Amino acid sequence: DLEKYKKVQASRESGSEETEPVARCLPPGMPYFTLAQYGLEVMQSKDKIVFFSEWMDAYRRVYLDGRTMPKDFDPSYFGYSTGRWEGDTLVVDTINLRDDSVLDRYGSPHSDAMRITERIRLVDPNTLEDVLVVTDPKAFTKPWEITRRYKRAGKGNDELHENTCTEGLRLAK
Repeated sequence: DLEKYKKVQASRESGSEETEPVARCLPPGMPYFTLAQYGLEVMQSKDKIVFFSEWMDAYRRVYLDGRTMPKDFDPSYFGYSTGRWEGDTLVVDTINLRDDSVLDRYGSPHSDAMRITERIRLVDPNTLEDVLVVTDPKAFTKPWEITRRYKRAGKGNDELHENTCTEGLRLAK
């Protein structure tokens, strides 16, 4: 809502990091996670795809086996993602996202009604494209779309490195 947005912006403009989850060693959440400021590894099995990020040692699962979200699944930073293939495009629906997470590096808020639909495909052998449509009838007047593109890492540059914020936070006290 607008009041939540104004509060976050006032905090950011003051120089505070209280509304920046990553500065407080919290996961980036969705769709913030898709910024992939560090390495991103994609692993696929028959029933799921997992995205591992070097950024905050974050990971996200997309279930491909037709399951639905369990009734007792608590809202989370990455929500609950299910996917299906439409030709060479993976269509992912994500729901049940924590309403105290943020959309982007600017701290843009959202509500508990946010839903993200992604269309992920290889546009060439070395480029993965992710087109995200974010819908949140409580927070936005209309859906918005963003496209992310990722380049395949070459040999010798294809290993994720540990990026553990919690250790640094503990040592900073």
